[in-house]
Amino acid sequence: MNKGLIVQTRPGIGDLCMFLPYMQQIKEHNKDFEFTLITKKRTAAKQILKYEQSIKHIVFLEDEILGITKSKINNFFKLLSFIKKNNFSKIYIMHFSLFWFLLAKISRIKNIYKYGIIKKNVDIYLNALEQNKRWLNNNNLSSQTKIAYPHNNNKNNNQIIIGIGSSGPTKKWPTENYIELIKRINNKNIKFFLAGGNNEIENQIANKIIYEIKENSVVSLCSLTIEDIIPVINSSKLYVGNDTGFMHLSAGLDIPAIGLFGDTPLSYANYNKNIFPIIPKNFKTVGHNSFAMNQITVDQVLKEVKKFI
Repeated sequence: MNKGLIVQTRPGIGDLCMFLPYMQQIKEHNKDFEFTLITKKRTAAKQILKYEQSIKHIVFLEDEILGITKSKINNFFKLLSFIKKNNFSKIYIMHFSLFWFLLAKISRIKNIYKYGIIKKNVDIYLNALEQNKRWLNNNNLSSQTKIAYPHNNNKNNNQIIIGIGSSGPTKKWPTENYIELIKRINNKNIKFFLAGGNNEIENQIANKIIYEIKENSVVSLCSLTIEDIIPVINSSKLYVGNDTGFMHLSAGLDIPAIGLFGDTPLSYANYNKNIFPIIPKNFKTVGHNSFAMNQITVDQVLKEVKKFI
């Protein structure tokens, strides 16, 4: 079996989900190859891609190759050793990078597919689709993510994922809005699961929501692993929340995901038909530094939620 390497070093769960269809397409195009994915630990790739057939091996860059060293020279030679040892004949570099191109060249990998060696200001996810079309010589590719999971979804369950987590404070919808939203739809015997990171800030948000609702209909998932949260998402009928990894996971598991966009580009939603973005009223679009999450109203979100429950 021939061996190929895919390099996707953007660090988030959402990044992994958005790049997943392109990895699957690469494998479909190279049926006689087995692929290793090099990525970051924060993607939780080993948990999310547990049942994925297109990736044979997953290697976390910082833990399993580089270790604790911060020396770029040491990192270069550690990676060089890893690549040579595995005898890859193809490499797909899913970002702009002179560093990885030089590694591939010095390692004498025969077929090198890259975005380029100089970083360009492009739409990351639209560019990923266009690069795959070029690499695979196929204009009929899709950006739609589908996460492999062996259990069927039961969308009849009366449970909703509330995505309170985010990669930064400007991407968070106010906690008071989540409390009001839950109270206003809580007459439908729905159970709410709060999805966030296991950190002080998001645990505090979850605890405040649970305290204010004062019913057993709200449960925090913040202390669970991604692998343990996936079955809960998969058995839910809807995701509502911030543009965060759990939104992308939900959409990838074919769960409708209402994403609240007040400080991130809509391209983070447009790649997947299961994501339904809400932006503030009177905004034509949003992007980084819009700082408009608090301008999305509960009425806006509730109107969209009612379409799914």
